[in-house]
Amino acid sequence: MKKTPFLLFFFISTLLSAQNHTFKFTVKGLALKEVYLANFYGDKNTKIDSVMSDTTGFFVFNVSQGMPAGMYRVLLDKNSFIDLIYNDEDIEISTQVDALYDSLKVLKSDENMEYFAFLKEGNNYRRKFDLLAPVVNYFPKDDPFCDTVLNKYISVQKQFLKFIDSLVAKYPDNYATKIIRIRKPIYYNPELNEAGRREYAIEHYFDNVDFTDVELVRSNVYTTLAIEYLTLYSNPSFKQDQLENEFIKAVDKIMYKAMDNNIIYDFIVDYLVGGFERYHFDKVLDYIAENYTPEQCENEDKKNDLQTRLEKYAELSIGKKAPDISIPDEGGNAINLNKIKSKYTLVVFWASWCSHCIETLPKIYNLYENSINRKNLEVLAVSLDGNKDEWIAALHQGGYTWLNGSDLKGWDSQAAVDYNVYATPTMFLLDKNQKIVAKPITFQELKNALIEENILE
Repeated sequence: MKKTPFLLFFFISTLLSAQNHTFKFTVKGLALKEVYLANFYGDKNTKIDSVMSDTTGFFVFNVSQGMPAGMYRVLLDKNSFIDLIYNDEDIEISTQVDALYDSLKVLKSDENMEYFAFLKEGNNYRRKFDLLAPVVNYFPKDDPFCDTVLNKYISVQKQFLKFIDSLVAKYPDNYATKIIRIRKPIYYNPELNEAGRREYAIEHYFDNVDFTDVELVRSNVYTTLAIEYLTLYSNPSFKQDQLENEFIKAVDKIMYKAMDNNIIYDFIVDYLVGGFERYHFDKVLDYIAENYTPEQCENEDKKNDLQTRLEKYAELSIGKKAPDISIPDEGGNAINLNKIKSKYTLVVFWASWCSHCIETLPKIYNLYENSINRKNLEVLAVSLDGNKDEWIAALHQGGYTWLNGSDLKGWDSQAAVDYNVYATPTMFLLDKNQKIVAKPITFQELKNALIEENILE
């Protein structure tokens, strides 16, 4: 009877220990440093834990067994990190702070032994392929060495594909295997030139991709595929309008593949919207809004942020009537957009803390003052400042005599919300009926729009 408490304690301790796992790291050269553990949701990372390394660079994260399988990031500092796979097992890794991946050794974890073996062989494969491809394209076909190059080009590809197949066969149930299957490269026939490989890749890029595996949203694999596929449509000689037309084609291909699963569909749309927002590709955003807005939620009160944003883009496309704006001027008097009597109105969202705005607004003002028939154009400059003194100081410094308004609510300004403003400066050119005729991104695009509307002198 006296042994029962001990046996009970032993059983509970064993059970509790079975419910937890450890990430053990030794990073030589990393002494007494706070490090963080972050999870993945596409390309987004969220910190979930932090520990201190000891004087030898050793540190441990303790994680519960219930933590979902996926890709995780160990952040050593802002630009230094290790990405790894967790799937219900202990992990032990050693490396050096000045050569994180080159010196990395997986001491424990089947998932990461597989994953890092794939990364290492993948890097070797890409180096060899990138060197061989142009030689295959341009080396004289009548030279005897050409056969050697062609054979090497073929064997490098086949060896890596065979290596991937061996990993998949060895670890069929691993989370890493899901990523590796999707990341399996295309085999290119040596008869294809550079343009031919690009066209072949555009048609076959997603041959190995399963867009129904919801678990993979906890990695960057879907987002990496999307950005790489978009790159196939890019060309440094393209102007922005041409580039956006090509990206629209890519979006159609990506969304066609992703539409079999609602969760993945929304996930991909959210990622694409975020990326195109960062680069101010409004034409692509308008297209996504018109064609790919998630519609599975019928309850108006429960529409997610993505759907709301996309609906805004659809409402703000060229030809649509712009939302009215009612905003206080410097003296507190209301400015109403729908009461502006001008053939055209340029609405500019800006802020005193935005360096690009401070650079661009004087150019717009010079155009407004000296190159434009003032009867044909008015400017409403909506500031996203939160501090009135800073806003007024910027107005005085610029000497802007056009219409200036701000409710001093920053990004929460009603006008900013209504116009879906996520960056400054943002411009909308409206006609006399407040319909949107252009959404210029740069000063030059604004000039081009004004010329097209015949309102430059």
